[in-house]
Amino acid sequence: MKYLAVTIFSFLCVLFTGCDTHTKDYSDLESISFYNHEGNEITMEELKKDWNETITRASTKDASYEQEIKELKIETIRDNSSNEDYLILVASTSNSNAFSGKVISSFKDGFQLPKETVTCINCGSEFKGELVDGTWICADNGDKIDGCVRASTTSN
Repeated sequence: MKYLAVTIFSFLCVLFTGCDTHTKDYSDLESISFYNHEGNEITMEELKKDWNETITRASTKDASYEQEIKELKIETIRDNSSNEDYLILVASTSNSNAFSGKVISSFKDGFQLPKETVTCINCGSEFKGELVDGTWICADNGDKIDGCVRASTTSN
């Protein structure tokens, strides 16, 4: 009887701790402070302007496109090799076949943006950026996507 009570108690502890749904809500990006790669706080308008310039420079001879950021959101991504989780800022663009992403890191009271941006073009209807040992690829669960182009750019 004592063994059964301990077993049930252990099961309930695992059940309740395994169902932890306390994740941060990043849906209101306007309430989050963002800092450029130099550590200077920037407005959402400045962030979008700089990013728009960066993704426009990402045009290649194989995938030329004119676009602007339509929507930004924060997601979690797991590195395919190290299994480390990263927060990324993902931009959907006015071109429905182009999505862009940046790994962000905690900084002061918000997040710092890196210099590097990855843009995945003609890879599908959602962001297909993945990390392998910290390096960006555009793929679907590590598998190459026909016609998919990855453009990696750095901001000034």
